[in-house]
Amino acid sequence: MIRRFIPILAALLFPALALGQPGSFKIPGIPTPGGTRASKFADVADWTAEFIPATAKPGQLLKLKVTISPKPNCWTYPFFPPEQQTSKNWLKPVGSNPVIIVGSVTDPTGWIEKESAEPPLLDRVYKSPVTWEFDAIVSPNAKPQSGPVEVAGFHLQTCNKDDCFSIKEVSAKLEIEAGPALPIAPEYQSIVSAHLSGKSIAPPPAQATRTTVPIKEPIAKIEPLVVKKAALPLSEYQAQLDKIVEEVGQQKVERKGGLLTLLLTAAFWGFVSLVTPCVFPMIPITVSLFLKQGNQTTASAIRLAGIYCGTIIAVLGLSAIFLLSLFRELSIDPIMNIFLGGLFIVFALSLFGMYDITLPNFLLRYSEGKRRQGGSLGVVFGAIAFSIVSFTCVAPFLGGFAGMTASGQYNQLELILAGLTFASAFAAPFFVLAIFPSLMKKLPKSGGWLDSVKAVMGFLELAAALKFLRTAELRLSDTPQFFTYDIVLTGWVVIAIACGLYLLNMFRLPHDEEQSNIGVPRLMFALMFLGLGIYLLPGIFKTGGSGESQRPNGVVFAWVDAFLLPEANILGSGNSEELPWTADLPGAIAKAKADAERTTNSQFILTDFTGVTCTNCKVNEHSVFPLPAVKEQLRKYNLVQMYTDDVPTNFYITPPDSSARTAEATQANLPFQKKMFGTQQLPLYVVWEVKPDGKISIREVYGEGTINNVNAFVEFLVKNRK
Repeated sequence: MIRRFIPILAALLFPALALGQPGSFKIPGIPTPGGTRASKFADVADWTAEFIPATAKPGQLLKLKVTISPKPNCWTYPFFPPEQQTSKNWLKPVGSNPVIIVGSVTDPTGWIEKESAEPPLLDRVYKSPVTWEFDAIVSPNAKPQSGPVEVAGFHLQTCNKDDCFSIKEVSAKLEIEAGPALPIAPEYQSIVSAHLSGKSIAPPPAQATRTTVPIKEPIAKIEPLVVKKAALPLSEYQAQLDKIVEEVGQQKVERKGGLLTLLLTAAFWGFVSLVTPCVFPMIPITVSLFLKQGNQTTASAIRLAGIYCGTIIAVLGLSAIFLLSLFRELSIDPIMNIFLGGLFIVFALSLFGMYDITLPNFLLRYSEGKRRQGGSLGVVFGAIAFSIVSFTCVAPFLGGFAGMTASGQYNQLELILAGLTFASAFAAPFFVLAIFPSLMKKLPKSGGWLDSVKAVMGFLELAAALKFLRTAELRLSDTPQFFTYDIVLTGWVVIAIACGLYLLNMFRLPHDEEQSNIGVPRLMFALMFLGLGIYLLPGIFKTGGSGESQRPNGVVFAWVDAFLLPEANILGSGNSEELPWTADLPGAIAKAKADAERTTNSQFILTDFTGVTCTNCKVNEHSVFPLPAVKEQLRKYNLVQMYTDDVPTNFYITPPDSSARTAEATQANLPFQKKMFGTQQLPLYVVWEVKPDGKISIREVYGEGTINNVNAFVEFLVKNRK
């Protein structure tokens, strides 16, 4: 206890030695680490402050973000420590601030416990950068100005083992525009009135225990800065959206991706499926049966090959069409994702050689009996049996292009054509080789290389299983516990490295043959998988004790990161980068109408149609939105995110249950998007203009989906506010 009063006593006895900023103290005679004693706040910490938005009118609500970054071996304190802890930061607003602090503050997670001056007590402290957010209102009497604006009344303290220093005011750049003051929200009127009368009223305290369980290591996460809304009955919310459609009218979206791209992609994956251990060995065997059953007659063999291929096209084509048509619904359904995750694990273990997947014995006997009868019926049953058994290897490649249809930009006819294209590409070699049987001699011989392909496919299907199970848990729980982002990313790193080591013959699986050396292609694939695993490895670890995930540079990590669907509160998320999103489009329009009428200037809204399970959306939100040029333009809009699969809980004042949030997304937001813009494409960005007379119009729809041209997106944001 005495130790805490030494700095104060020293300052009273030796005022000339109390150097630095107000509230800082220095005791002579005790050297600091490194031989140089701290003499001011800047020696123990850096601080920054920022107003969001940086341009505001009198009476406008904004955010003040204050960040303290302690230097090595230094620490700062929370505003609401445990009751037994006396050291803390505090805020006592003064009546002369041009910006009035009106909202409560919450201590972010990331604190650790260190031994206090009175052992065995522990003090709660921050040793890594920490950011507090304060709700504030520009004083209604504030004069127009541009530049640093000071906010006094703080006591922000940072210490090392010898001294403590504090700052008592912060300043940040703010442009206060001229014009009449905006109306003050009722909950803040008493605080603002007291401020204007020269008094100061401290804002009500927040919950002091944001985290009830002490954490020994800091975990720095930024909570999304969102404008929360009240949960409305579904019918009422649907009626509000329908009213917007009636008021604005429908807007046709020009599609960026054409049918040809979809068909070429389908054909590509169909051909790739052929070079799998379930399919490739069957090609020469099946064609030989055509030739023998056709009594060496080429015409007969071609006829049977045509029947065989037609059956494959029918079976795989119908399966593909079904998958493509329902892929979006299936991809967000948690039960389906659990099923697919389990199915891919079963497939992977089979490809590793643990067991073989075959048709049930009675079906095998029945189909084999029909096949041996010969003729067209036997060929049909043979093709059906082959299609079903080969699905172990075909399914992942079918999903390779099915994801394209999740954007919702293709109609039913186009999906049918895509499914038939995939199946036709898969069946084509059987027909071609029946016409030109001599080509079979040029096919590579089945052997050890197919065993390697089988194992690699097993690794890939195991990685896909983790993705499906993560998607399922995200849809079932707001905070995943089992298939977290870190766990799944770690799984991918381990799988990639294991696959690389396997290709280098570091270990063998049950179906592998003895190999004394490896070929150059196998070596190159091994290096590719090992390189991928090592490249992704830093993403598992946190930086400098701050809890921030490391993000390797490059488009590969950006895509992997988005594909694994990081939580919204992971540092780097577009939702977390100081952008005030809301999920309430009707409310945003109502606010824009009021602002436009009051200011006689048009207001602009940017709507982001997105999804919790939308990979392309995550690419944009995590890799594009945080870019300074993009973020600067986004801040100038009223920002609305409309989730079409499940609305996150952090957008509500009082979150409803999961079924209600899913219903709002799938039964209100998604139909609204389809009715308004004629598409279910994700992501989709729309700029709305609200004029002073209250009329609403669509300025432009940005339909690129994944933002590949950042400059074009910035230009889109700039030109639509002119």
